[in-house]
Amino acid sequence: MPHYYFDLKNGTAQRDHAGVDLSNDTAAVAHGRAIAAKVGADLTDRDHACHVSVVREDGHEVMRLLVGGADQASAPRLKKIS
Repeated sequence: MPHYYFDLKNGTAQRDHAGVDLSNDTAAVAHGRAIAAKVGADLTDRDHACHVSVVREDGHEVMRLLVGGADQASAPRLKKIS
């Protein structure tokens, strides 16, 4: 089962060092959407764009989800995160 990380980025990166095992990219994106929704509900500073980056264990960003946006998902990413 692949391992995924959910980094929060809002000008600076807050790395998820623990991550979670999920069955596939689709499950990881769903988990990322739940995180983005929770962060959006708790977000007090709306001046900065904030997103959750879903990163597979091999370092590839699967999806970037906008926190608090009407359209939360960006196009799938192929960029390797180091």
